[in-house]
Amino acid sequence: MKTTVPGTIQTREADQTAICSGDPGRAGQKPDDGKPFPGRWLDIAVLVGPAIFKLVLHLATIKGYGLHGDELYYLACSDHMDWGYVDHPPLSVALLKLCRLTLGDSYFSIRLLSALAGTGTVFLTGLLAHRMGAGRFGQLLASVCAIVAGLYLAIGHSFSVNALDLLFWIAAFHLIFSILTGGPARNWLLLGVICGLGLQNKISLLFLGFALVTGLVLTSQRRLLFSRWPWLGGLVAGMLFLPQIAWQIANGWPTLEFIHNAQTQKNVALPLLDFVKEQIFLLNPFTFPIWATGLFFLLFQPRMRTYRPLGWCYVVLLALFVGSGGKPYYLGPVYSLLFAAGAVAIEVAARRSWLRASILALVLAGGAAGAPSALPVLSVESFIQYSRALGMKPSSGERFEEGDLPSYFANMFGWDELAGVVHSVYRSLPPEDQERCAILGQNYMQAGAIDYYGKSLRLPRGLCGHNSYWLWGFGTHSNDVMIIIGGRREDIAKAFGEIEQKAVFRNRYIQPMHSNQPIFVVRKPKMSLAEIWPLIRFYI
Repeated sequence: MKTTVPGTIQTREADQTAICSGDPGRAGQKPDDGKPFPGRWLDIAVLVGPAIFKLVLHLATIKGYGLHGDELYYLACSDHMDWGYVDHPPLSVALLKLCRLTLGDSYFSIRLLSALAGTGTVFLTGLLAHRMGAGRFGQLLASVCAIVAGLYLAIGHSFSVNALDLLFWIAAFHLIFSILTGGPARNWLLLGVICGLGLQNKISLLFLGFALVTGLVLTSQRRLLFSRWPWLGGLVAGMLFLPQIAWQIANGWPTLEFIHNAQTQKNVALPLLDFVKEQIFLLNPFTFPIWATGLFFLLFQPRMRTYRPLGWCYVVLLALFVGSGGKPYYLGPVYSLLFAAGAVAIEVAARRSWLRASILALVLAGGAAGAPSALPVLSVESFIQYSRALGMKPSSGERFEEGDLPSYFANMFGWDELAGVVHSVYRSLPPEDQERCAILGQNYMQAGAIDYYGKSLRLPRGLCGHNSYWLWGFGTHSNDVMIIIGGRREDIAKAFGEIEQKAVFRNRYIQPMHSNQPIFVVRKPKMSLAEIWPLIRFYI
């Protein structure tokens, strides 16, 4: 039996050499003599070129339509550094804080991390295809798929924990691949480091860990679990995740409450076929043949028996997210693996130059057609007309009304205007009322808009009971005089004796639930802010 070299596929049977001979650059050769990274300049350019294009694409569109409401919340989180938050761990927020301290509060500094993470994701996807045995065409095809996938474009555009999540998953796949090919046992420890750090960014890596173990158990590779190294790797991941666990315990496990409320009150549970349809749309329909081929390749190709746990990993993740009512995009990070595997299989099947060129051209054309749905490359009115002409719009995955724009774009509009309307109401108050006035929003987007855009307007910081804003409390504010954004007058009347509507915030592009919001000035409190605070908490 031939010993495998870490980072390559060295076949045990003569016909397996076809996997590694799909490109003239590698035809009939061993996969780079055991090197996990190609050594020739042209081979390196095939990997680096698409990654640079990805970075340039995001830098060119970095301002977009405006800051997303979720980005305003992340900015607020970075002003309240902690070991955890109600709806996400702290790692991405800590890196955002570092960017703000060094580069300021520009669009560039806020969104740079996501653009770089997306660049790394494209590079590592092409590199994984190389390690699986793809030649230049296969590597380029895998990278292009990671570029044009609409979900990956959207995630790379605006700041969120999802950008680093993509990067951690593809890094984990590299280590898993190396382990399956007989790599050093210490790779389990490195996998533990990647997963531990990934858990400090987003807890969805727990699903990957479960799916990987299940995939190993379902195949002959289960023997790998009989050594101490996988469990030591798990211990490393657990130790790195321990500060987040300690924070959860200290704060009453808020993330569990958040997940329960999201599943029961917000997210729309999709049946299997609808969930799969959303995958095809989110990843761009033109990439579907590639990743579907990759899944089939991993699950059923006899020559890929060694790597079958990776195929089962997808199946288990799909079952987990459908069964738990997860949003369709939750499955997104696994497709970098399928892009790489599919590119290897297609390279072997498509040997003629004209066919390869046609495949690449088709995927690129599909990416260009779908880009406006993920990146702000069109004016807003042009995009509305474009999306109507296509007749396709992804589900938000939530039980909220959609407007002319999908929620992803809609929530990039109006927040600076909201701060301006509130500022006008605030300036209309007598000076003595301004000094003691507090501003209460209905959700973290509204409060985040007050915190970010209101800073230059010298507004008091925003308060609300939504997610981590509730944990941050109300500080030294009183409710003698308050500006309340949104809400129903009859509900407000339970806590205040005097209610005066001063303005209404409207924006035609913002998500309908955030528009037509009355702005109230309230006085004569019937209860203290300390008594009100427990009543307005909601984690969702």
